[in-house]
Amino acid sequence: MSEGFPALDESHLAQPDLDALRPSFSAHKPRILILYGSIREVSYSRLLAHESRRLLERLGCEVRVFDPKGLPLPDDAPVTHPKVQELRELSQWSEGQVWISPERHGAMTGVMKSQIDWIPLAVGSVRPTQGKTLAVMQVSGGSQSFNAIGQLRSLGRWMRFRSSTPKDE
Repeated sequence: MSEGFPALDESHLAQPDLDALRPSFSAHKPRILILYGSIREVSYSRLLAHESRRLLERLGCEVRVFDPKGLPLPDDAPVTHPKVQELRELSQWSEGQVWISPERHGAMTGVMKSQIDWIPLAVGSVRPTQGKTLAVMQVSGGSQSFNAIGQLRSLGRWMRFRSSTPKDE
């Protein structure tokens, strides 16, 4: 050691408190919101939503499935509309979301897009979806296209969700 520098003691060699660097774990079950893109009487996306709910609950999650029936088109009603408020409160409550849409005319359905459009992009200066996990699924009756999946993934990235699928870009 050169003069003027104090000798290193053992405290300089200690590892940082790694627990302080890790996010704290939640004491409650993971909260998952499921959105599906059909209001048809017989809806395969709704059936998949409820099967997903069953599986997620079995894995220990607390799950809510939003029924889009009665949700107005974006900009056709105020944000105080009861269905809009229900969707926004569930979105805020959730820590992760599952989006399930049929593919219609090579795209996600308008029902699905309307739900996504009602989720706020900012509450104050906070983007309420940022960092939440997103899983996407598509119901496709015989088609070999995955356009709805691609659109859902793109919207999820744009809304700053974390993807539950591996990065393949």
